Amino acid sequence: MIENTLLYWVWLAGALGPGGVHVRDVLDTFGTPQALYEARFSQDLSALLSPGQLHAVQSTQPQSAAGVLARCGQLGVCIAAWDDEAYPEALRLIEDPPPVVYYKGDIGVLRPEVLTFAIIGARRPSAYGLEATAAIASGLAEAGVVLVSGLASGLDSEAHKAAVRAGTPTVACIAFGHDMCYPAANRTLKGLIEKQGLVIGEYPPGTEPMRPYFLQRNRLIAALSRGVCVAEARRISGTMNTVHAALCYGRDVFAVPGSIFSPLSEGANHLLGCGAVAAVSAADILEFYGALPQGDAARAHGAGTPQAGAPCEEPLSEAALAAKRALGCTPKTLAQLCAESGLAPPAAMAALTELELAGACRQLAGRRFVLAV
Repeated sequence: MIENTLLYWVWLAGALGPGGVHVRDVLDTFGTPQALYEARFSQDLSALLSPGQLHAVQSTQPQSAAGVLARCGQLGVCIAAWDDEAYPEALRLIEDPPPVVYYKGDIGVLRPEVLTFAIIGARRPSAYGLEATAAIASGLAEAGVVLVSGLASGLDSEAHKAAVRAGTPTVACIAFGHDMCYPAANRTLKGLIEKQGLVIGEYPPGTEPMRPYFLQRNRLIAALSRGVCVAEARRISGTMNTVHAALCYGRDVFAVPGSIFSPLSEGANHLLGCGAVAAVSAADILEFYGALPQGDAARAHGAGTPQAGAPCEEPLSEAALAAKRALGCTPKTLAQLCAESGLAPPAAMAALTELELAGACRQLAGRRFVLAV
């Protein structure tokens, strides 16, 4: 008899695989993973599970999950199973919930009464996309909205950084184990979010990032948010995959209008044509949810310039100071910055993140960087 029921939940997650496929069917039929385990040979499960899932259920043991629990303990990673009070209610209600989630940070930011909102978009955005995301995300974060995104390069990162600068919790949904980070350049940002918000995913430690995992991760972004806003995206993209999940879950969809000549605006403009709510400022979103502070309507409607944020109270690291000295008013690529500062690429990206959060530099289109003025 296995006393630790969490072992059964982690075992179930490993046997069924990521993506939540057939999880709801299993829970509706058996109620608990322990009941499934005890019936794995006595009942015909072929109509309930895929062949691969059935093989895993019959050939693995819950004790095999002990290593995952031990590794999580070493890394300080928490686990919330589907029947745990800490498990996000928003995930429990969807058709394809993960049996367990692995997280670092404050999972309480996902309480039902908290307004969570996703800002998503291109990994290689235009200058317009970066500025629009920074402006809208800053306005929402300053109003206390918990921003949700995927910790990806580009506009996901821009949304997270706006929340960090505002001192508001933000939620990063990841597609890999907590002992990894993709992109590696966001490791510093990931650590800050763990302290100020929440990093959450359905993948145990040791899981390396793979393309299918990012698509599966997108449904978590949609499920954990009251609504999603596409800041900039191509018509066919991972961003639009997240929108599809949001629509399936009955979430509100917003889009930032973009140029009719830009391929990066095709996705957002298409959504607007299909009935998405236009988001020109943070106020458009706050008013939609009745969250616009009284007396602040004029100020919020005028929010179109991203706030630099309060200067970092902690002194800059030596690497950040070196990067700052190498930067100037002329935009520089990462390669140019590395050559002039003597920093290796990973250290340079961490330094740039530190400078951005301190309001000392800005990222431009094409992953170029310049000192903030």
